[in-house]
Amino acid sequence: MMERLNCHVKEYAWGKKGLDSEVARLYADGHDQFKVDKEQTYAELWMGTHPDGPAIVKNTNVKLSTIIAKDDNKSSFSIKSDNSDFSYSYNSDDEKEDSHLPFIMKIMSINKTLSLQVHPTKEQAAWLHEKDPINYPDRHHKPELAYALTRFELMCGFRPASEIVKNMNAFPELKAVMGVTNSDNFIKLFYQGYSQESRDLKKALSVAFKHMLLTQLNNPEFIKKNLESFINKLKLRILNGSVLIEDTINVILKMEQDFPGDVGCFALLYLNHIILQPGECCYYAAEELHAYLSGECVECVGCSNNTIRAALTPKYIDIDSLCEVLNYRMTDGSYYIVDPKTLSGYEHVREYAPDCKDFTLHEIRISTNDCLKNNASTLYSLPELSCGSIVVIVEGEGLVQDKQITSLEVNTLNERRYKRGDIFYIPPMQVVTFIQEKGKSKNLLAYRTFSYEDGPDHSNRKLTIQTSNSTSSLENNLSPPLIINKQKLKSFDRKLEASNLSNYNTQIKPTKIFKVESEMDGFC
Repeated sequence: MMERLNCHVKEYAWGKKGLDSEVARLYADGHDQFKVDKEQTYAELWMGTHPDGPAIVKNTNVKLSTIIAKDDNKSSFSIKSDNSDFSYSYNSDDEKEDSHLPFIMKIMSINKTLSLQVHPTKEQAAWLHEKDPINYPDRHHKPELAYALTRFELMCGFRPASEIVKNMNAFPELKAVMGVTNSDNFIKLFYQGYSQESRDLKKALSVAFKHMLLTQLNNPEFIKKNLESFINKLKLRILNGSVLIEDTINVILKMEQDFPGDVGCFALLYLNHIILQPGECCYYAAEELHAYLSGECVECVGCSNNTIRAALTPKYIDIDSLCEVLNYRMTDGSYYIVDPKTLSGYEHVREYAPDCKDFTLHEIRISTNDCLKNNASTLYSLPELSCGSIVVIVEGEGLVQDKQITSLEVNTLNERRYKRGDIFYIPPMQVVTFIQEKGKSKNLLAYRTFSYEDGPDHSNRKLTIQTSNSTSSLENNLSPPLIINKQKLKSFDRKLEASNLSNYNTQIKPTKIFKVESEMDGFC
């Protein structure tokens, strides 16, 4: 049967405050005991099984990952539906305590630019974890999809080479921080006709980009001086033939106020500025440089906590790994847009399905107009899936039914009321029907995320360190989870294998350990 969930809110500093945040408003509507603090920032609502923010089944106070594992650990089962038969057998040796979904669905409320960042591929993530399990705690990749609830802005992917060249020529400050020789080489290759898909032009871009990041590290005053000159030109609208539009200029000016002297404030000169309207969606996989700027969205991500940061953050920055992971693709922002399709037989469901096995998003819109026209209640079923899924109610209230038809052909029908803020886990092969009751229901807007992939294994996600007072265990069943801040562990030996970390002894105080929820950029 469907399970109502209690989920986690993340209070990152870039979130919106109090009731300005849709995260806070939605969470308060679905969690009766939650009180909104008008001075607190509310950034993300996580809906999934990741150890850093696991969903809890409301009625039993048990982790959703444990419930899923119990279903997986059954020796065998079979399910029948109108369209298919599905059977499964299990070896007792396969039993596990937790089974994870391959995705996390999130609601995000963004007031301030997130860090300029990239996510690794599966292979890169495994390598990073072995090299540095403190800053890269997962072995998994993290593709991302963002669906706009409001006007939503982000920067993503390098601009077409022609636009980068125009901006280099328009603003000598950009050439200066990227290195004049490096910039001139990029421009020269472009004018010589090298394609933006060519290895040579990508290499030239990578050299200029890395030089800029290293300059921030080694000569921040040089960055500050050139940034001030660049910002003054923008304030006077001295654009010199650049490709910047007014919306982009305004974003850069705000970014410089939030991150004065930060080299990331040049980013929109070489990255695409994408503006999504409500209902529009974009997707980017690993190796793509990006940062969210403002607005509110539904986000789907892989079940991982691996982020490599470049700028616009006080957190740990890993220039070498970031520059190695980037693909340096140069393309228009439209490359990242995901167009929806309406599902046949389900006119109330639109599907956003990027080239990614980790998640698919369904937008569910149901109007009360039909029940008014028919003068009777109207039933709307969701597609029956052979995998687990999570659905969140963003608007509306009414009645919902769910049932499962087993091989014994015993129908178990459950019925309950739903309202805005409710979050449900839907098990595999569950028939879910929303009932629009005349005079009682309101227009429904909901989002459902699912995947047929197996989730990652977080069972070994554990780190034990010796503090000056005691041994602290950092593992996936701690609440809240803990992690070591690498910037505060200067003497940490990066060459240690993850398997040896439990024996590593360092003299730090417990205050050097911080909460993932409050002090990391999290998944962003």
